[in-house]
Amino acid sequence: MDDFAKLRLDVDRLGRALGAAIRAVSGEALYGVEEEIRGLAKALRHGPDAAKEARLRAVVSGLSVSDAEGVARAFAIYFHLVNLAEERHRVRMNRAREATTSLDAPRSESFRALVGELARRGHDAASVARLLTRVELVSTFTAHPTESRRRTVRLHLNSLRRVLDGLEGGAASEDELEAVVSLLWATDELRQVRPSVEDEVRAGLAYLPTTLAAALPRVAAGLERAIEERFGERVRVAAPVSFRSWIGGDRDGNPNVTPDVTSWAQAYARERGVRMAIEDVERLIEALSAADRWVEAPPAIAAALEAARDVPLPDRFADEPFRRFLLVVRARLRALLGEAGPEGYASDDAYRADLANLVAALDASHLERAASRVVGPAWVRAKSFGLGLVRLDLRDESSQHAKAAAELLRVGGVCADYLALDKAARSALLRRELETSRPLAPVGYEPEGRELQLALGSMRAFRARGAYVISMAHEPVDVLEVFLFAREVGLYHPGRALPFDVVPLFEMLEDLSHADRVVRALLDEPIFHAHVLERGGMEVMIGYSDSNKDAGFLAANWILAVAQDAITRAARERGVRVSYFHGRGTSTARGGGPAGRALVSLPEGTVGDRIRLTEQGEALADRYEDVDLAVRHLEQLLYYFVLAADRDARLEAPSELSSERRAWLDRAAARSTEAYRGLLAMPGFFPFFEALTPIGELAALKIASRPVYRHGHVHEVSDLRAIPWVMCWTQVRANLPGWFGVGAGLAEIPRDVRRALYREWPLFRSILDSAAIGVSTSDLRVTRGYARLADPADVARFFPVLEAEWARTKSLLEETFEGELLQASPTLRRQIELRNPYVDPLNHVQIELLARVRALPAEHPDRERVERALLTTILGIAAGVRNVG
Repeated sequence: MDDFAKLRLDVDRLGRALGAAIRAVSGEALYGVEEEIRGLAKALRHGPDAAKEARLRAVVSGLSVSDAEGVARAFAIYFHLVNLAEERHRVRMNRAREATTSLDAPRSESFRALVGELARRGHDAASVARLLTRVELVSTFTAHPTESRRRTVRLHLNSLRRVLDGLEGGAASEDELEAVVSLLWATDELRQVRPSVEDEVRAGLAYLPTTLAAALPRVAAGLERAIEERFGERVRVAAPVSFRSWIGGDRDGNPNVTPDVTSWAQAYARERGVRMAIEDVERLIEALSAADRWVEAPPAIAAALEAARDVPLPDRFADEPFRRFLLVVRARLRALLGEAGPEGYASDDAYRADLANLVAALDASHLERAASRVVGPAWVRAKSFGLGLVRLDLRDESSQHAKAAAELLRVGGVCADYLALDKAARSALLRRELETSRPLAPVGYEPEGRELQLALGSMRAFRARGAYVISMAHEPVDVLEVFLFAREVGLYHPGRALPFDVVPLFEMLEDLSHADRVVRALLDEPIFHAHVLERGGMEVMIGYSDSNKDAGFLAANWILAVAQDAITRAARERGVRVSYFHGRGTSTARGGGPAGRALVSLPEGTVGDRIRLTEQGEALADRYEDVDLAVRHLEQLLYYFVLAADRDARLEAPSELSSERRAWLDRAAARSTEAYRGLLAMPGFFPFFEALTPIGELAALKIASRPVYRHGHVHEVSDLRAIPWVMCWTQVRANLPGWFGVGAGLAEIPRDVRRALYREWPLFRSILDSAAIGVSTSDLRVTRGYARLADPADVARFFPVLEAEWARTKSLLEETFEGELLQASPTLRRQIELRNPYVDPLNHVQIELLARVRALPAEHPDRERVERALLTTILGIAAGVRNVG
């Protein structure tokens, strides 16, 4: 049986089991109406049929609330099952493709291919190892959007994964499959309460000590194996990957992230990290049984044991030096959890040093293989996770910092009205103030404003220090204010670096357009310049979500590239290395898509040795729920990142962007932004948006701890957070943020020029390929069905604009590609075609339920039941299109 046949078998098995569960638990009537709706929607995908369309509407409008929820659940759970089958299929395909590769014909985007390309560039084994030691890929977990599935649902799906594995190997039965599917069907998919930040921390970090802890040693082993195959030499490398988290430290727009929550998040992660290290050491104690009568303990081990004579060690290990050494290591780890014994490790590096000493001792005892294969996984985990598991970032918005600084400067007698000063005057004031170490607040002072309470409380709580990210950074003063808070709690001393990076986040079109000016001005500030020199460089974050929301898809992607190029040049002029933190979302509108290939499109010189990427919500499950998928995802990212880092290391200076290319994209981006902003500025657009989409109802979905709205209502796009803005257009199948304005922009570039740019310029190709996904996953015919929820005059005014721009974008993309939109992505095209008939019923039910819930008064007894059913359609569509936002 071929692999695709196995996928069809899995989908068929799961579908039949779901049908049996619906009939057994909920009755034949619900199953019958679900099947009728499915059949009608599928038939309408083959062509218009007025009679069938009328029948479908009649069936849906006649559903009771209970049946509407049941139908929605049936399709939602079906998509969970299909997604599971597809993930298993990806694992099978990865294994099959890897099995057919060789040293001379490596699999694309693999470790073999990476090392082969580095060899062609003149590297040997030692220089590849040095390169892998120098570079760092930093994955940063965020909770926005939060994983939409309940943890209980994910546990049932993981059980199904194991049963399907057993069925394939003959170790499980169809009965077991049906049992788990029936439990899944009987499980409430909706959360009863909104998740707390603590819930988000537990869910988001769950992949680190589990699948990623297993994946990282395989990544390191894969790199070592590829180097040995290519060069015939054994080297030892770690996985050049580390992890950060925003969950519990990101205060921007989330009133639930308090200093106490930040403290808890760090403590929780550290406990998990220490326990993982203890488990590693206990496995090593069990394995490293070498006796000193056969292997002489190296002096370093003997010295360590001599220094730890006060640690009681059992007599049965008297002649086993490695076990005795590891018992001391375990005791020092347990001390970090409060157990009595020797002093605990003072730092991650101290623990890593003990593992490095153990590896060196085994090497000296001619036990190199044991060092690599037995100790290696623990050493790799120690390198990537440390004892804290993950370092936490703090984030807040610049206007909140300004209010906090104003109170602090007022109570310190420095400035009565800081907010009345312009930005230049504020900078000058802070520059003078930060020349001393004195705190400003009187002893025992309790902040009056919430802004200062959070700023100082979070800074005091900051222990697992990652970076401090400043949203909406506009000027150098926005960064200096963080130094003021750090000085107040004793973390800043004049002329020295802070113990963490301070990272400006540029995310709006205007800010990105002059980000290089801000960076120059920042580096001309003696305080910040001394800080970044001691820290070894400057980190800058660029935001894909708000830039898209502000300027539209084409302009956002272009200005992000231009800004990186300009910032890099500005930093080089000041002798500072800059690295980038890419705030990418999961949807193409928010910078999603294949992250590895996006790295290829970044301007030369902007990648360097270190890069950070956000990973969030359902993307974490897609990438890290399965160990094999986690390894492959990291392999692809590292392939592109390491090659780009090597390229940049060879550049004497970044190559200039072609003036001709720049002129064409400047022109196209300006026209695209004009079209996008013109749509949003049309009178009545936001009332139309609120009527057409479930944005108002989305706030009731207990999906995240962060509110949907910034200000409680939508008068302009800035009132909305980027994720719900994208999510709502995705729900109604329009995906507007992923393509609107692209056609208007492309029309500014002659056809032959467009085609040449697409063939020859990776950046242009990446932008257009992502736009093609946005267009292909849109279905304005389905969106038209939501028109009955909006004012007919608004529908008549706005729909022709949407349809015309969609058609123009599709036509110009196909003209540029000289073929169909997804001709280079047949798997994605087939996936869209297969899923559409099963997503359509969810849209029909959602439209009906939106109409019902809006017709009910807030106090109506049926309202809660209708909202539950509606929220089930939201989750179902998200599962069907594999995108929350």
